[in-house]
Amino acid sequence: MSDTEQPGTESGGPEDAPGADLDAATPDEPAQNAPEPAGTDPVAPAAEAEAAATAPAAEQAAADPTGDARPPAQDTGRPVRRRETADGGDFTRYQQARQQNALNKLKRSAVAHGSGSAFYAEQLTIGADTGVEIQVLNVSALTVAQQLDSHQDVDQQAQMAARLAAQHIVVLAGKPGSGRQSTALTLLAGCCPDDSVRILHSEAPGILQALCRRADELLTPGGYVVDLDDQPLKLSTLETLGHLARKQRAHLVVIGEPGPVDPDRLRPHAFEHRRPAPGDVLAVHLRRLLAGHPGVCTQEDCTDEHTTSFITRMLESPQVQRTLDGAPSVGSVVEFAEVLAQSVHTEDTSLGEVINQWRDRLRRLAKQLLHVPAETAQGPVLDPHRQAFRIAYAFFHGHPLSDVFEAGEVLRATVLPRYETREPAPLNHVFERELDQLIPQEMRAAADATPGAADDNPRRARLVDEELMHAVIEVVWHDYDSLRDPLREWLTALVAGPLERIRVRAAQIAGILLSHDFDSVYRDLIRHWAGDSAAYRQSAALALEMAAHDPRLVHRVRGQIRSWLSSPRWQLQDSAARAYGTLVGAQDVPDTLWALRELGTRPELALSSSVAFSMSWLYLAGAPGPTADALDHWITSDNDHLHRHAIRTLLILSRYGAGPDRRDRPVLADTAMTDQERADALVRLWRHALMGKDSSTRAWDLLRRWLLAGDADKELAAFLEDLVPRICARPLSLRAGFYLGIWAGRHPDSRTIRRLRHQPVRGGVATGSAS
Repeated sequence: MSDTEQPGTESGGPEDAPGADLDAATPDEPAQNAPEPAGTDPVAPAAEAEAAATAPAAEQAAADPTGDARPPAQDTGRPVRRRETADGGDFTRYQQARQQNALNKLKRSAVAHGSGSAFYAEQLTIGADTGVEIQVLNVSALTVAQQLDSHQDVDQQAQMAARLAAQHIVVLAGKPGSGRQSTALTLLAGCCPDDSVRILHSEAPGILQALCRRADELLTPGGYVVDLDDQPLKLSTLETLGHLARKQRAHLVVIGEPGPVDPDRLRPHAFEHRRPAPGDVLAVHLRRLLAGHPGVCTQEDCTDEHTTSFITRMLESPQVQRTLDGAPSVGSVVEFAEVLAQSVHTEDTSLGEVINQWRDRLRRLAKQLLHVPAETAQGPVLDPHRQAFRIAYAFFHGHPLSDVFEAGEVLRATVLPRYETREPAPLNHVFERELDQLIPQEMRAAADATPGAADDNPRRARLVDEELMHAVIEVVWHDYDSLRDPLREWLTALVAGPLERIRVRAAQIAGILLSHDFDSVYRDLIRHWAGDSAAYRQSAALALEMAAHDPRLVHRVRGQIRSWLSSPRWQLQDSAARAYGTLVGAQDVPDTLWALRELGTRPELALSSSVAFSMSWLYLAGAPGPTADALDHWITSDNDHLHRHAIRTLLILSRYGAGPDRRDRPVLADTAMTDQERADALVRLWRHALMGKDSSTRAWDLLRRWLLAGDADKELAAFLEDLVPRICARPLSLRAGFYLGIWAGRHPDSRTIRRLRHQPVRGGVATGSAS
């Protein structure tokens, strides 16, 4: 995220260049190995030319014809003026990119969801629908029949079925991989014809709210599976949707994740969905797979008794049981059953080899996909065109294909040629770039295998198995030693690019690499990012967040962030502030608030919005109470830097709604409406912001948006009619009258503005507020 927008604008400006204090700094070592030393200059990121997208405009113009950018300021001795940042337009784009990527779903841990909070920030929307796109996937009757044939009942399934039949809606709260979709299809098959089942899918948050608004259009008699992903769910939304489902004679099964979807708060509509016993799942699938085997087998001694005996031995085998204990999902157990079924005539002494084959299946597939020979005059060589594109396809799973092509082209045409020594250069014909030739079928998911994939617009990269991405990363890093330098340079080039979602994914890939080789990746990649421009610093913070999904690295990641906090270099301090605005910071809110306050008092970060970004993220991610208390302490502190960070945080948070079902109610107002102390603190924050030299213009405009939001919300309007006069007490009363007059002319239909304009002016100074 950029932290150099001009005050009063929302468009991104040039990056803030590293200051002169870098001259006396040194590369920092991983926190486990050494404290922050002081000595030589840091090494610049490898792809300095690609970083032109984030360099100051003057530096872009000065890039020499060879494509090498002008040396940064610290190398030329030029003093660089750091500029104050804006109010968080980039915060919005960055959070949207994080929500779109959501790579932490692939590898869950306590860091990913230990607090039970899913972060979905909703921008404040005034008088308009945000237009959430909902994709509808028809489930064939054959698919439903196959699910019924192999489904293993879970706890309370009879009660789930009864609730669905009676109320037309039921919620299953279970972890991904627990068999939720199989249970959902089975429940719907008991209420609806097999050919009337559909899956509703949306990449954006707010699918249930959009479904409530468009029920007449989207809901018809039949069954629907609605996957919330890790979005939260409120009882009021659920009851409204249930009423609409009964009206339309539709049956809905909503599946969500524990934490965001709390069965205790949603009773009697919600049930906890526990994974069925892996042994039972294995048994039912082995019986299904081997049911007709003796009739088609060429082995003379193959009988029903033989297959039954084989199934019994497999279920009783200690090796099989240990494998089941480590199975991450119901789907992986099904895959294991398929591998075992193919070995029905294998001797039991070879069972260990069969199990190892299953465990290593994705890694072997990754090696096969990357070994792409091409015939040349010098003999067969690996084809860099297809190799690069397959790596990009795997790394950017879930992204639009345009991102895959762009990232793959950077790797193929910009990075790899610097490391290629072959002659002649590999040929590249335009019509050899067909997707089906570049990406083999065994790598891609079938269109009907992924909810919404058939209707993707734009079309997206979809792997046959999400875990294949991790396998490709591991193979690229460990099996192709010569690819390590190009990989680091490629990720650095992507982080310097203009698209936020590409930068976020590149940072997440770097974080996954940290889990494979923390020392090397930190030394050669992350520490350079942490000491460079704002986009690099944000990527360094995201990489550490991704690494912390590995339970083995949690303490090391926290130690590294604390090491940045203690560094004399303002860039590393800024990187620490950004890192606290991630899931790592959410795991220990008191420590995070202490660290952000410590960073906020430092003059080195006075011009950076990183502290405000992280405070805003912490508030939106599930810690509004402690964060609001901290902001109130900051705004009443004697430290001017803390005042500035508190005001910036207010300006960011003022743009956000209270949630998917209350997008037109500011989240700060929603909290203060039921808490007088929060309302008093909000008055203090607003008064400082409205009188601040650098913040007043934006603050008055945001206050106008709040008043317009009150026109559609009677409770909010009543709250604002009491709050705003307190905010605008002397010495703001005359200025408030001036702005209210202008706004009344611009918005003649606004009842809230009209009523406030005709209220008597309060001449007294607001209690405990700014003077």
